[in-house]
Amino acid sequence: MIDKKKAVASLVAGTLGGLAATAVVLMIFAFITVKMQNVNYDVFLPVVIAAACIGAFCGGYLSARINRSAGLAIGAVSAVLIFAVLLCVSAALGAVPQAAAALRLAAMVISGAIGGVLGVNKRRKKRKFNLS
Repeated sequence: MIDKKKAVASLVAGTLGGLAATAVVLMIFAFITVKMQNVNYDVFLPVVIAAACIGAFCGGYLSARINRSAGLAIGAVSAVLIFAVLLCVSAALGAVPQAAAALRLAAMVISGAIGGVLGVNKRRKKRKFNLS
């Protein structure tokens, strides 16, 4: 049985962590874009999808590490929440959702689920106390 308070707290932390990871990856990409002289605009969509997938993976991993159970479901839900926030922000900025949004959602859910599974299966370190 999943503890609901713990699940909600892990989803909130995972979503915020995933959004932060997405922002960091996008800032790195923006820095690289500014430094380049010739920019090919065809590369923007794949990079944005990759940044969203990295953020979803980090969010799913963090959520699952906090929740310690149901990694697949927690990771996928965290990715959907990250997608919803990004979609709302882009709509508020005037962008119209396109067909790439469905691709981004699918890729993010898969990435978040993988991050959730890896987060649950990560072993914790056993600390050895040495008194000598």
